[in-house]
Amino acid sequence: MPPLRRVLLLATASALVLAGCTPGPPDEIESAAEAVRALPGVADVAVTRTFGPEPVQGNFGQRSETRPSTVRVEVVLAGALDPGEAGEAAGSAHRLLSSAARDVDERENVTVASDFVGSGLRVGAGPDTAADAVVDAVEDGYDLLAAGATTVGLALGEGNGSDPIAATAHVAAAAPSDLVDVAEAADELDRRAELEAPGVRYRSAGRVPDVDTVRLLVAAAGRPGVQDATYLAQERRITLQTDAESGAQSLADLRRWLEAQDFATADAPLAYTVLDAGYAETTGWVSGAEPAPSSPEPAGGATPWPDDAAAPDCTGPDLDVTLGVVDSAAGTRGVSVRARNVSGRPCAVQGVPDLVFENTAGQPQQDVTVQPAEPGLVPARVVVPDGEAVLALLLWHTMSTANDPDTTTTVQVTPIPGADPVPLDATTDGTPATGLDVLDGAEVRVGPWTRGD
Repeated sequence: MPPLRRVLLLATASALVLAGCTPGPPDEIESAAEAVRALPGVADVAVTRTFGPEPVQGNFGQRSETRPSTVRVEVVLAGALDPGEAGEAAGSAHRLLSSAARDVDERENVTVASDFVGSGLRVGAGPDTAADAVVDAVEDGYDLLAAGATTVGLALGEGNGSDPIAATAHVAAAAPSDLVDVAEAADELDRRAELEAPGVRYRSAGRVPDVDTVRLLVAAAGRPGVQDATYLAQERRITLQTDAESGAQSLADLRRWLEAQDFATADAPLAYTVLDAGYAETTGWVSGAEPAPSSPEPAGGATPWPDDAAAPDCTGPDLDVTLGVVDSAAGTRGVSVRARNVSGRPCAVQGVPDLVFENTAGQPQQDVTVQPAEPGLVPARVVVPDGEAVLALLLWHTMSTANDPDTTTTVQVTPIPGADPVPLDATTDGTPATGLDVLDGAEVRVGPWTRGD
């Protein structure tokens, strides 16, 4: 676009904002919406535009650009469509809208998003979402509704094919018993899904639901006195909230029922937590299958360290804690925390280090989830000879630093309970740009202390 024309358009848009007139959606989007409205299988189309913060101030107090805005197109699918027809209509609509969105000149500073809505279904997509992903998501949504779901929501990010970013379905059902059929449908579709019904929540951590686990969770929710049943796939744990008072027979009966199930094994353990009416908790293992302890020794036939049951626990001053070099592979980063025994005698460690990730201002990153690298694994007690080291491996998915976010420049490591935190420099040259891409909202998996050879 010629510079003069761009200036005039910006000035006109700013004047409209100052005058209280809100610009409507771009003509390209309006035209595409009309074409979508005429497609078979589409009942209606609604286009709305919302604005962000006030325009940026330029030199001499003049407004230098229009406010960023979002144009949202809601495509309502006709009733009585089968999954294939609904997917075809949504795919055709998405292609038209995506093409129009790409044609919108940057003068508008517009983000275009689409929602495909059916009876109980909402699929959100951006202009760069692959059309096949929209088709698959809508078809899967209709299949999940047919299996007994009352609502299905999916938010599709940018991606190609049928497995884009954030393609986990959020599925609700009217009754807990309906979740088994819904889980079977999700498993057959190979669709990642979070499931919910009154008093029951299955948190899949972005995985395809395990039907047997859903069946066990629903059965547990139906036990006497159980008010709420939740499964967390990240922890492989069922948590049951009851209305029973402490010491009630029903609590003992519930624990016995869980431990009598023919379900879990030591190789695939499933933990449980039972809460009484006062939120006091009792923990154990479904089927009585407690996991085997992790091995403190590395693979490869190295000579084992002596196992001295009388060795004292290491204290904070006994350990020299350092941070290793970051390694990357297939969208995952890893770094090790190493603790060397400098006490002059053997001492023992067990468990995982406590971690706090801080930005350059010394503030903790927000909403960082730290979880076991292998849920259900019982960390071994490791007797560390003087001068030897143990390590704990940290893993996380790569995160975008394109917009210069606050990277993690310091990791506060508490190697053992009761020790003072040790601040470790997480940069390679002291600058924030070389810090760890553990940002707000990150999920970090932490392994137990193991031999550091």
